[in-house]
Amino acid sequence: MQRIAFTMHIKPGGGQEYHVRHQQVWPALLADLKAAGCQNYSIFARDLDLFAYMEVEDFPRFLQTMAHSEANERWQTYMNDILSLEADPTTGFPFVLEEVFHLA
Repeated sequence: MQRIAFTMHIKPGGGQEYHVRHQQVWPALLADLKAAGCQNYSIFARDLDLFAYMEVEDFPRFLQTMAHSEANERWQTYMNDILSLEADPTTGFPFVLEEVFHLA
């Protein structure tokens, strides 16, 4: 299992709406995340800064599966007005943080 962490940023004025939308994540998106091998996915907020953590079986397969997910494409468009993220141009996914410590 691979542990993946990344950051995002809520655009000014979008904090409350970000929280509202994440109380209603679409079932099709959740199903696609699970089908892509994602589990233990959490997003933490401090003001407008977000830290996300997930575990995936195979990160390249996860990226490929989600790149073909219609629900993910619609979700990204839906979130674009309130979310800012810097994507790695080689993957289209936010830059993954380097793991420097892990206690098992």
